[in-house]
Amino acid sequence: MRCLQMTLCARLRTSGPLFVLAGALGCASGSDDLVSRLDSTDAELQDRVTALERSLDAAYDREKALAERLRRSEENVAIVQARLTESGEQKDSLRRPSASTASGAMTLDVASAYSAAYASHQNRDYEIALPAFTDILKHSPTHSLADNAQYWIGESYYGMGRYRQALAAFTAVLSFEATEKDDDAQLMIGRSYLALGERDQAVTAFRRLLSEYSDSEYLEAARKELLYVEGQ
Repeated sequence: MRCLQMTLCARLRTSGPLFVLAGALGCASGSDDLVSRLDSTDAELQDRVTALERSLDAAYDREKALAERLRRSEENVAIVQARLTESGEQKDSLRRPSASTASGAMTLDVASAYSAAYASHQNRDYEIALPAFTDILKHSPTHSLADNAQYWIGESYYGMGRYRQALAAFTAVLSFEATEKDDDAQLMIGRSYLALGERDQAVTAFRRLLSEYSDSEYLEAARKELLYVEGQ
């Protein structure tokens, strides 16, 4: 735009009688003013885009924090439910002389062991959490907390940077019937692929979360991840 105006001004100045008109138009100063206004508009637009990006990031951070709170609440509820169930089973075993009290004690230990393993993971003590969750899954594969233990095995591997093993662990969560950790696992499957540099598989995993888990609290996180991956 500026080059075109300068060319027009130059032609006007060399066109004999039009020289005065060129001066009256004030091409040089007008051009500078226009460029200045354009630069100012660009700066304002950039500021607005930056402010919008910050607003979106803040909203995402709030969504992430809320999702984490919900996850912790779900874990606490699962532990309490498991303890209530095991307490009832222990009472039943005490009423039945033929029942094995050792079995009841072992079952009661699962909730306590899980709670301790989860606390270790939250403290990022993955080297402690991983074998603890693995032991729960090994000795009580049908326990109500088994699918949760399998999920946190994946999270432990992920926290240690062992993404291939994390991917396998998260995928195994989906084999549990009626698990409530399936959408959690699906999100982490996508993130594991992304950490491994396998972008196409990551996109497929995030899209699956969006299409198959429409009521998940992780939808916004999946959309954010997709925008990042597809924008590269």
